[in-house]
Amino acid sequence: MSRLQKLTACCMTVLLLLALTVPGTLAAQVVLPTDMGAPAYSYTAELAVEPRVAGTGAELNAAHKVADWFTAAGYEPEFQKFVFGQRGQYHSQNVIVRKPAVNTVAGTPLVVVGAHYDSVAVGKGADDNASGVAAMLEVAARLKSQELPYDIVFIAFGAEEAGLKGSKYYVGKMSDEDKARTIAMINFDSLIVGDFCYIHAGLNEKTWARDEMLGIAEEYGLPIITHGSPKYPAGLTPNEFSDYTAFNKAGIPIVAFEATNWEIGNLDGYEQTEEYGSFWHTANDDLAIIESKLPGRPMEHLSAYTTLVWVFLRDLTP
Repeated sequence: MSRLQKLTACCMTVLLLLALTVPGTLAAQVVLPTDMGAPAYSYTAELAVEPRVAGTGAELNAAHKVADWFTAAGYEPEFQKFVFGQRGQYHSQNVIVRKPAVNTVAGTPLVVVGAHYDSVAVGKGADDNASGVAAMLEVAARLKSQELPYDIVFIAFGAEEAGLKGSKYYVGKMSDEDKARTIAMINFDSLIVGDFCYIHAGLNEKTWARDEMLGIAEEYGLPIITHGSPKYPAGLTPNEFSDYTAFNKAGIPIVAFEATNWEIGNLDGYEQTEEYGSFWHTANDDLAIIESKLPGRPMEHLSAYTTLVWVFLRDLTP
């Protein structure tokens, strides 16, 4: 063997050892689908055609639309019905599908992934929260054929805008066993407008899932960060902002996604953009208007969020 051949063989051996022993450098990254975020964009456009006020026929129509998309992805959706209002005069529902582990046994770890599909009366709710439901649907579809060592429940929550009613009802109906085996709850809410893509953990300070995802975001170059607002502990989000709240209060680790700007206004994330202010809960929460003011941003954000959660759940080995 010549000196050059020996040197080449030595280098190949070193590279192979690095690939086997150093995750994330040479061997860990899998080539991503080229259309990450595109299905979510399509779902957003199709869902955000009208307001979906909690307890109305439009909300129910949206629930059926979400259920149809779950069915098309190969799942069997169920409606978890509930009532709300002082006299229980309003009706809503959570749309739920389940993906069991490849070998489910008692105590199998569980991950909950959720997003609310209702909206306020003004605007069409493209950002808040067709975008979140859309990201959840894309992740669910991409994972359908994947064999995973844990159970997943995907939930489209109803009546979030009426006081987080759907998520509170769901957690209230969870058994103690299911609460104990739930290792993470991932919540998507308002993803396509804000100046920054954020990831938060909850005030229960159970941050393992957020921290794992931050590592994936860095590895794949995804523009997803934690907030550093002085009003709240860095990287944590307060309760009552979205459907993660009931899970956080139950002691479950949560990951909350939103796109906004925690560096302006009251430093609490409510003001979404420095240039245009907030879109959610206004007539500007319309995909056509968002694209006219922030061209390309919705697709960029949806691609980043769906990539992060898909990679995290695909590779998770609890």
